[in-house]
Amino acid sequence: MNFVEHIDGLLGGEMTNLEKVIAISDVLIPKIMYTPLKDADCIIKRLHNFQQNARHEINEQLLLQITCAFLTYRLAKYHDAISIIKNFNKKHFKKANEATQACSFAVMGASYRSIGQKEKALNAFHAALELFFNAPSSPHQYYLYTLSLYHIAEINAEMKNYKTMLEKHQQFYKIAASANNVDMINRALNGIGRAYFGLGDFENGMKYLKKAEESSAKAANIPFIARNLHDIGIAYATMKNYEKSLTYFYQALEIRETQQLTNAAISTYIEIGKVHTEQANFDKAIEVLNKARVVAEKMKISVKLCRIYEQLSFVYEKNEQHKLALEFYKKFHDTKNILDDVNSAQIENERIREANTQLHKQKKIINQQKQQIEATVNKLMENNNYLQNFASVAAHDLKAPIRLAGSFTGLLQRKYKHQWDETDKQYFDFISGNVNKLAKMIDDLLALSRLDQNLPPTELVDVNILLLEVKNRIKNKILESEAVVTIQDDFPCIIAHESLVGQLFQNLIDNALKYRSDATPKVQITSTDTTASNGKEYVQFAIKDNGRGIPDYLQGRIFELFSGTKGENSNGIGLATCKKIVTNYGGDIWVVSKEGEGTIMFFTLPKSTQSTQKHKKKEAACS
Repeated sequence: MNFVEHIDGLLGGEMTNLEKVIAISDVLIPKIMYTPLKDADCIIKRLHNFQQNARHEINEQLLLQITCAFLTYRLAKYHDAISIIKNFNKKHFKKANEATQACSFAVMGASYRSIGQKEKALNAFHAALELFFNAPSSPHQYYLYTLSLYHIAEINAEMKNYKTMLEKHQQFYKIAASANNVDMINRALNGIGRAYFGLGDFENGMKYLKKAEESSAKAANIPFIARNLHDIGIAYATMKNYEKSLTYFYQALEIRETQQLTNAAISTYIEIGKVHTEQANFDKAIEVLNKARVVAEKMKISVKLCRIYEQLSFVYEKNEQHKLALEFYKKFHDTKNILDDVNSAQIENERIREANTQLHKQKKIINQQKQQIEATVNKLMENNNYLQNFASVAAHDLKAPIRLAGSFTGLLQRKYKHQWDETDKQYFDFISGNVNKLAKMIDDLLALSRLDQNLPPTELVDVNILLLEVKNRIKNKILESEAVVTIQDDFPCIIAHESLVGQLFQNLIDNALKYRSDATPKVQITSTDTTASNGKEYVQFAIKDNGRGIPDYLQGRIFELFSGTKGENSNGIGLATCKKIVTNYGGDIWVVSKEGEGTIMFFTLPKSTQSTQKHKKKEAACS
């Protein structure tokens, strides 16, 4: 990609200024390490001109400053990058939105970390995550969000908190994998591998580093390829396989120098110097380490200078250059004392910060849940009031005219029935049938709306007796359809209301008889004990038939109100009533059905803790 031409194209496009700024950020920030250094300088100048020659809102201005700061970071001018954002933030930070504020913190964190100021870096990264809260969707925001997660894990690695490092990288991997972000997946795999090495688990460590190598080879992120080669080199050095280690280090160094990744190249030089020292190749080690020292001193990177001074002191001592060894030991000692004071505070602050972050997240989640619960309660109250009002209207305003229509239809039928032909009779039967159907629908709706109103306390229900009574109530339907209804010998007792559970069973058995196939209807009622996730005991009932079955496309909504099958004598209220009865007791109801083969209705009701009652088969129920 020619970055300069791409940015020129965006700046000259037809978009609004805000759209241009977002598009530029989405191009440059996620690809920051791919931007050639010469292009970075050119783009910064173009963005400055664009900012001066056009009027921008606060968020646009801050986002432009963030992008320029990140390009400055790419040029390894870390102090300048921090200054760009800090200077702008003094005047305008509070006016920007949270996502843009979070982006500025992430860029500052990356810059602070590069100059070895871990405490300030951690503060900035945690501030970014707190403002982002969840992974954002726009490319530049998502990149800086995941970059913050990554750097927090990496700083824990520098503080030798390998357990925390592993946890953070595993969390980072889940987020990257869910978004299918290959670049971040590679970083996470690499981080998990290094964490395992830090914990002394070399087998798992090498496994994950190799996974990262394979993954990055498929999706070539050049800076990361160099990073992973560098880390595999460290792994082999840890296992004292120095030749393999140097092979990987020099491959990493070549990429880092070609890509002008100066800060990263210093790290590789240090590791190469350490390996040459282990091989007693002291002159080569001194040459390599001094190359790293010159650049690190120029860039004022204290952490890396500390490592270089220590290694040079050791190598000069081994090479019997005692004066230089003492000189570099003093530099190492002075630098280390400063860093140790900072590091001890950083470790404790990181623990406190992490605890505060978790508490803050939990507080936000609790507040969100509280708002959702309040909204749900309000909605339920509205629904309840609506149902009560609807029941009142239905009782007084709907039933009376329907009853009158039915009565006058009957009068007309009796008065003129001798004068009707067959067609007239069909018309009146149609009118009468639909008036009765509408009256039943209103009765069903009234019953549904009153299910949970003014109910007495629940009681012990003997299902065995109840089912015999239900069977007796629908005896005529059973005889008419010639159905065979089989009931299990002994059911456990449940805690519910006898009338409601009787209505539940009757509705479901009615359906089994209504939607029968050409074969002789067979209905089987059984039960098993089950335990809910909260540990409460339930009885799971099953009503199985050999009827027509329910088409797949209907099964997901049969328990919804007014979901009756077209062309059937159904108003779609019966199964909605069944669901409301079951859920009223904390149970569940579901269906398993195959068209042409039959249906099984499953539902659960709370089981009684008392022993099953001995039921008496009443004569009326058995007749």
